[in-house]
Amino acid sequence: MKRSKYIPIGIIVALIGGSILYFAKVEEKQGFGAGVCEAGDCVNGRGTQVFPDGRRYIGDFVDGVYSGQGTLTMLDGRTYEGQWKESRPEGWGIQTNPDNTRYEGEWMAGKYQGQGTLHFPDGRIYTGGWIEDVPHGEGTLTHTDGRKYVGQFRNGKINGKGILVHPDGREEAMDFGQ
Repeated sequence: MKRSKYIPIGIIVALIGGSILYFAKVEEKQGFGAGVCEAGDCVNGRGTQVFPDGRRYIGDFVDGVYSGQGTLTMLDGRTYEGQWKESRPEGWGIQTNPDNTRYEGEWMAGKYQGQGTLHFPDGRIYTGGWIEDVPHGEGTLTHTDGRKYVGQFRNGKINGKGILVHPDGREEAMDFGQ
């Protein structure tokens, strides 16, 4: 088993730092108060709903919950724009955080799930499979200096076989075991 000092073992640490977006349904259960329909139809149509804590949702509603296309903006600058189901991101969407972390991809039940791309604040980019907010399956982690790892990820960590591509184009086979 050969390991390279150039591959970060846990991308999950960076994910936890700034990429979690708190969604309206969770916050309401925690007692943040009900939203007010500022414009349109916030029951069965398209409307704008604002909350005492500064959240603002503009988009589609079905039976009073976010469903369809919409954008949720938090007071601290976090945003999610995309598809919703039962007030959670579901389908394709883009999440942007104040620290410049940006995820674009598939969601299920409010979590990164399926295929997507995460742009880290330091310039690294991960593109590939996701399961419950962590890289899992085939993916590519590209570093700012041009190095990239193409291979397997498991539970947010590089795991299995892959290739480290150096900036000069030289390739190095890697095996991190399973």
